[in-house]
Amino acid sequence: MSRYEQPWCDDLVEAASAASFAGDDATVLYVVTDTEEGKVAFHLQFTGGSAVVATAGKLPRGHKADITVTIKEPVLAALWSGERTRDEAFMAGDIKVEGAYNRWLDEMVPLFQSEPWATAWAAA
Repeated sequence: MSRYEQPWCDDLVEAASAASFAGDDATVLYVVTDTEEGKVAFHLQFTGGSAVVATAGKLPRGHKADITVTIKEPVLAALWSGERTRDEAFMAGDIKVEGAYNRWLDEMVPLFQSEPWATAWAAA
């Protein structure tokens, strides 16, 4: 199984179900570049402070993400594992965030750097 396909998305959400944040519901679209498969996308749906669904691919036509993050795969891996900080990545120009930029910085990045997400990312 390759990362970013639906089974991987399902495993990621299941493994990260213990992670939560104190924010509103949100849809986050990740466009990941520099992968073995080329440019890929997946989106996460957060409800009640937890990720409830991850879906391979972009959002269906007519739907819009609250936050869209375009990022290189090595940067995403380093960010989610806590090996790199969001500030380092931004200063290097390795992340592009569209939409609710402050929500991603203040709510999502700390969530993604939590132990459940780091463990889920490593296992998926």
